[in-house]
Amino acid sequence: MKKAGIITNLNKDADASYTIKVADWLESQGIEVALAEGLENTALEYNIMEVDKLLSWCEFVVVLGGDGTILRAARSASLYDVPVFGINLGTLGYLTDVERSEAFAALGKVIRGEFKTEKRMMIEAEISGQGYESGGERLIALNDICVLRGAVSKVITLDLKVNDIFMDTYRADGIIVATPTGSTAYNLSAGGPILKPDIELIAITPVCPHKIYSRSSVVSAEDVVSLEIGECHGGEPILSLDGQEYVNLEKGQMVKIYKSPVYTTLIRTNDLGFYDILRRKFH
Repeated sequence: MKKAGIITNLNKDADASYTIKVADWLESQGIEVALAEGLENTALEYNIMEVDKLLSWCEFVVVLGGDGTILRAARSASLYDVPVFGINLGTLGYLTDVERSEAFAALGKVIRGEFKTEKRMMIEAEISGQGYESGGERLIALNDICVLRGAVSKVITLDLKVNDIFMDTYRADGIIVATPTGSTAYNLSAGGPILKPDIELIAITPVCPHKIYSRSSVVSAEDVVSLEIGECHGGEPILSLDGQEYVNLEKGQMVKIYKSPVYTTLIRTNDLGFYDILRRKFH
């Protein structure tokens, strides 16, 4: 790999000093480097590109930040089939590959081809009346797609169907539809199951449902999950992508969620497995 893009969370590297250090090191190894927009006033010696242009140009992208930064980058990188290498600048993450102290040794392995890749399933949504797009972007997520009550709403009513077969009606704060990668995020906090990330399943977990017997469901990745919006009780519900992007919804709309044809590709240079990370995360 001879072309590397760098995407930085400037809340974690405010003066871009570490970003420049990584960029300088990559260039010293003969790698051509470009940085994502936002660093125009800090890294004047480097080529700065819009994210989409950067991802269409590079052979792999180095993401500096935590899981949230990886999630944001992954939604774009998946559309260009660009592998993502994460360096953690925050607390222990599930998606980043190494900590800051191990970064240059790990990058050396990437350059030498001493790494493996993990393909992570993604999901996307179609909203009735909006087709596959909203605001010109695909409604795609690596962790989860949620239909949630609005900020001033009390509860919303949602009819859940799988493959157009009615399952149940929920009065709740919302419903989480999660990938295996996202099963340890919001889904876990809401009482949903943990799914191993190399399998392809979808978890459906209601959020604070007004039902004593309500439980999560797990369906095949080939199934289509449909959520029809009923009463909203005081405010507009929203569709959430990885908890980072939002689309307003209306009563009567149908949200269909299904396995995406694109994947997130994560670069791995260490032998730390899913269960190792899980044990560390939960002490």
